[in-house]
Amino acid sequence: MPTGFRIAFVIARCVAAGLALWATDKHPHSFYVVARWVVFATCCCGLWLSRSRFWPSFAPAYGVVGLFFNPFLPFYFARSTWHNLDIAAGVILLASLALHDSPNTSNRNDT
Repeated sequence: MPTGFRIAFVIARCVAAGLALWATDKHPHSFYVVARWVVFATCCCGLWLSRSRFWPSFAPAYGVVGLFFNPFLPFYFARSTWHNLDIAAGVILLASLALHDSPNTSNRNDT
């Protein structure tokens, strides 16, 4: 994976985690729409990067978070449920910063 793309994915996960955690506060509806799109797009990117190895990887976590934050077929939960989902999504995305294994850091020989 090119270095520029790796840095962009790290930044995207930081922004998505920040938006998810910030969404626990009260904001206008448009903020939640933007947060949903950013988290969903970041999780789709994470799934794409995890395509070569489903397990052990963060692919299942990206899939579940992406499913809940899907803007095309949205889920409508109570505010208290979204509060918990936002915290969980933020924690998962922050944990993926430390634990997501990019293809270039694996011990395979691609010759």
